Amino acid sequence: ERPEFMEGEIITFNPHMEVLPGDFVIIRYDGKEATFKQFCKYGETLVLHPLNSKYEDIELTAWSKYRIVWKVVEKEKRY
Repeated sequence: ERPEFMEGEIITFNPHMEVLPGDFVIIRYDGKEATFKQFCKYGETLVLHPLNSKYEDIELTAWSKYRIVWKVVEKEKRY
């Protein structure tokens, strides 16, 4: 089951954990602004899967331009 991430939730990241396909990550492209995506692998193809379904997957063809900054390890909702 794919978790949902809602506005107002607190997300905890760990920069020291290994990132595996299926993990949610903060990733930076070419030294620019970071983005929150799901890291996926289909066969030999690595992709970033957006949480918003109106956007398409981003195939990681220029992998050297991407840097995974943090792996999501926990989320918490406060009331």
